[in-house]
Amino acid sequence: EGEWEQVGPKNKSTITRQTTFSESPITEIFGGELRSAVHRQGAKESATMEPFFSLQLDIQSEDIWTVKEALDALSVKEIVQEIEAQKRITLARLPPVLILHLKRFIFDKTGGSQKLQKQVQYSIELEIGKDLLAPAVKSKLTPTQRSYRLWAVVYHHGKFATGGHYTCDVFHPSCGGWVRIDDSIVKVVPEEMVLKHNQGTKVAYLLFYRRLDLVRTP
Repeated sequence: EGEWEQVGPKNKSTITRQTTFSESPITEIFGGELRSAVHRQGAKESATMEPFFSLQLDIQSEDIWTVKEALDALSVKEIVQEIEAQKRITLARLPPVLILHLKRFIFDKTGGSQKLQKQVQYSIELEIGKDLLAPAVKSKLTPTQRSYRLWAVVYHHGKFATGGHYTCDVFHPSCGGWVRIDDSIVKVVPEEMVLKHNQGTKVAYLLFYRRLDLVRTP
């Protein structure tokens, strides 16, 4: 961990703190970095840089029906009433493989958990907009370096948070298409089945996107 003062555009200074994970093959593949900034009027902005392995996307709002809308909501300014400040989260480093975790399991008023069956749409191609990027990297990344392609989807089957079944669709480069893995059963499926959203209690839970500048083309 460390702390320093960083001077950005228009000579605006920010007190920045950073936490890190030990480097490993896992962090090299899935490791990204979030910038959480808090601004109070009359005070220097403070920012914390935190590593992440997956982005936790809240999908409860009635305004969120797509992954893009959930990502946009991640960086919306939040009012911190206790200290009369604004807080905003942006992405300071994009990982080679981006895991999006759709928060399906929520706690109810009784202290138990429920599964959110909401169908959230996602696409094969995903571009991280500049508005989601931290100031230091916003103008440095090329469109390819902030663009991703869907590589795998993990689904949860069942009505309840306390049980159910998991299956997975994975893009297989050698066959140039998708395969579905359900316990010991593996079969080829068309791309449109991967994107099919209305499938009863089967809903997407984890989305794995691979950065385009690292995808090898034949």
